[in-house]
Amino acid sequence: MRRPLCLAMLGFVAAVRVITWIKPLPVPSPPAEDGQRCTIVGTVRDIISYTDVTTGCPIQLIFLKAAASDTSFDLQNNSEFSNSDHFNQQISNTTTEYKDAAQVICRLASENLLPEEESRLPEIGSRVRYQGKARHFREATNPGEFDERAYYAGLGISMQLTDAVLTGKSRNYSAYRHFLYEIRCRAGDILETVFPEKEASVAKAMLLGEKKGIDRELKSLYQEAGIAHILAISGLHISLLGMGLYRLLTLRLSRKTASLLSSFVLISYLIMTGASPSAVRAVFMFFLYMLAGLAGRTYDMPTALSLAAVLLLVENPAYLSNSGFQLSFMAAAGAAVVIPRFSGMGSEAARAGGGIRYTPPAGPVKKKLIEGLRASFCISLTTLPVLLASFYEWNLFSVLLNVLVIPLMGILMGGILLLVLAGCLFTGLGAAGGMLLSMMALPVRGIFLIYEKLCLLTQHLPGRWHAGMPHMWQILLFYAGLAVLLALAEKIPKKAGWPLAAMLCLIFAVNPRGETQLTMLDVGQGDCIYIRTESGNHYLYDAGSTSRKDSGTWQVIPFLKYQGVDRLEAVFVSHWDEDHVNGLDAVFEWADQSGIPIGGLVLPGEGPDGDEPDKLLESARNHGIPVYRMIAGEELSDGKTSFLCLYPQKNGFYKDRNASSLVLKLRVKGDGEEPAFTALLTGDVEAEGEMRMLEEEKEAKYSGELLEGCDILKTAHHGSDTSTTEEFLDTAAPSLALISCGKNNSYGHPHKEVLQRFEERGIPVLITTDCGAVTIRSKNKKIKVQTFLDVD
Repeated sequence: MRRPLCLAMLGFVAAVRVITWIKPLPVPSPPAEDGQRCTIVGTVRDIISYTDVTTGCPIQLIFLKAAASDTSFDLQNNSEFSNSDHFNQQISNTTTEYKDAAQVICRLASENLLPEEESRLPEIGSRVRYQGKARHFREATNPGEFDERAYYAGLGISMQLTDAVLTGKSRNYSAYRHFLYEIRCRAGDILETVFPEKEASVAKAMLLGEKKGIDRELKSLYQEAGIAHILAISGLHISLLGMGLYRLLTLRLSRKTASLLSSFVLISYLIMTGASPSAVRAVFMFFLYMLAGLAGRTYDMPTALSLAAVLLLVENPAYLSNSGFQLSFMAAAGAAVVIPRFSGMGSEAARAGGGIRYTPPAGPVKKKLIEGLRASFCISLTTLPVLLASFYEWNLFSVLLNVLVIPLMGILMGGILLLVLAGCLFTGLGAAGGMLLSMMALPVRGIFLIYEKLCLLTQHLPGRWHAGMPHMWQILLFYAGLAVLLALAEKIPKKAGWPLAAMLCLIFAVNPRGETQLTMLDVGQGDCIYIRTESGNHYLYDAGSTSRKDSGTWQVIPFLKYQGVDRLEAVFVSHWDEDHVNGLDAVFEWADQSGIPIGGLVLPGEGPDGDEPDKLLESARNHGIPVYRMIAGEELSDGKTSFLCLYPQKNGFYKDRNASSLVLKLRVKGDGEEPAFTALLTGDVEAEGEMRMLEEEKEAKYSGELLEGCDILKTAHHGSDTSTTEEFLDTAAPSLALISCGKNNSYGHPHKEVLQRFEERGIPVLITTDCGAVTIRSKNKKIKVQTFLDVD
């Protein structure tokens, strides 16, 4: 009955997936408007303290559950309530009033919080009142961009309260949970004392689940190497700690007592570290394993896994869209189902072949190595679609790397835990105790160093697969093929089975070509346009923003990963204003580290005297990118696609950088004389430049280039009325205009005059502030327009 029960529970999970596809789950409603000063009352669920990796300042985050706005509180006169008995009694009585409200994160006002001020932090489980400024989580507006709003909504968190000030708290709190919190704080302090800052952040993430303070470069290094799973509290950590504790307890205690104690300790550890979905899954399965042993029943891992999924989804169906939940369960499924089937691969085929074959037994080292490779391959195979859907790339060497990394995790976790216990015992020994702890930390630091060196080694190996975001049909076909392979595993010879399994991965390498794609990204007050040609080559036109910090890191690079960019043929720069180029340095750095070649940096060939883009040229030189210049009449061809430069003109006079913008005509050849697709990329060119292009058109130097009209017009200068003149617009006659600008920008872009010109001519306009990224696809003269956000 075990497997039918497992199938029934998997059916429940599938039903939840289908239902949430048809009818999306409701998003928790924030208790205050974005930017509003407000007072929030709630119950403290958790407190996270870490050091911001960018500023170096200590940060305190207070997680509140059952939180709601308190409109009865006087924001201007709150000091009298801070410690009064009346206030404490009043706030205690509001516990049931907001029991169904959403969760809120309070970010404390002082980022330079002094250690003595930590006494002002509330206790876990206490009812508190915080005053601050409401900040709603940002919604993703580009493909591949992290959707902050969706992520926190899936966890039931509705908003963040910034510059939060505690104005009162109740006397009642959870003594047990606050005791666990104090243990976590004490353990974190010890690790920060024992290790340097970077290593301490990793140790705290592994043991305590505190991931926010991890060194950004090191975290990125682990992710690119495919071993980032060791930084999160997962099944690997729980099994190491749980089984290690259980075996230790059985040396002195009965199995029943050891099972109960180890289960209690693990549940407490789960609460202390934040109870992430992957940790809950692992602890629940450990508990079932202990229970099965005590009851004398067989533990069935697939059934335990599916039951854990059902219970978590009953609590919160939104977990099904959480990448951590997906990776945790797929990795466990690989261990529970795929590894056993691959272990027995070819057994029936071998029996059918007849005869007796003697196979010499493998040595213990060779046997462990084979088992490790099999386990790593099977789990990587099972989680591959989820990894690609979450990170858009995969390191082929992660299979080998995990074989080396995972065996050391037992020593690493045991060593970190031993250091925390020793730190508690050596309190008060002063310098002698610190020296002893430093010596004890050497093996752990050695393993950290090995991990880092192995990750750096993979950076220089050609194993990075930039697959991009997989299509749903690819994911379904992959898992269908894997299911067939598992069903027939015993009948398939091993020599054929393993290559077949590896070939399944090639499904994600299928990338149908034959269409042209142009995407204007939403980077706020700036410009960034991506072009993919019919032959599958990738180009970039500008990448910068003055309204969004690190737009290259948070918008442009995730999009390029999403598209599966493995080479940029050229990066065109219209001109070198910050809102067009300040994201390129991050793109160049990412491309260099990821082994993605860039064919060249193309700049306008003319411009104001002495106005050279020194930073941009230096960045290109540092990353080995050749620099080219284009002037009117020059053309870059890529199969049926060409980029014709219309501006700037040779030996012209240009008053500023905007006036010398690189204007390109993107053309895709059709079957006849007429082009199948055309687009004008205009940078920030102004009215004078537009008039010069029209004059050149009249002189027949580029006969028909503008008069034929264009399908897409990238509106110059973010919709400023200094560009897009009526004569230019009448000549270009676009079918669609695109405008990139920031929301509520100080320049007033796009200007009403420009929008009115479009309206008078019946030209539809799409603005990134309203619709997010805009993607245009052209194939066989058919043009499809898609906006990332829904628009009326």
